[in-house]
Amino acid sequence: MIYDDRSEVQLATLHPEVAKVARAFLGAAKGIAAKAGCDVRVISGTRSYMEQDALYSKGRTTAGKKVTNAPAGFSNHNFGLAWDIGIFRGKEYCGEHPLYRELGVLGRSLGLEWGGDWKTIVDEPHFQFRPKWAKEMKEREMLTALRLRVAKKQDILA
Repeated sequence: MIYDDRSEVQLATLHPEVAKVARAFLGAAKGIAAKAGCDVRVISGTRSYMEQDALYSKGRTTAGKKVTNAPAGFSNHNFGLAWDIGIFRGKEYCGEHPLYRELGVLGRSLGLEWGGDWKTIVDEPHFQFRPKWAKEMKEREMLTALRLRVAKKQDILA
């Protein structure tokens, strides 16, 4: 299925296997959102280290509130494993909406990690895929392994 242009651009940035999971999630999420008169779109996918550091600086060295605890190289977005969604009512973006929690349940049912479960910065629009080889690893250990795999030009899921 083809989605809106923004979602398609963001989905194309993800690791191909992760994009398949994200598409399955988005298809189911759109059905749930439609019942509430809303739409769901993927608004962020893979980020460069520069983009991640710009987000990390918010609330620290630049104006605004903190939006992430992850500097460059410490976010699943940097490796094509994470995406953020947005809920829209028409053209209006809903930064807060009860649907995020319902979609968090959906994401968990598909084996995804959901940012709404985090303790420090709760990030309800965030979903991420954990590689099979990293199932028993702590997040920091996995991110270290991901950086090494990228440096060695290895597939991050292999």
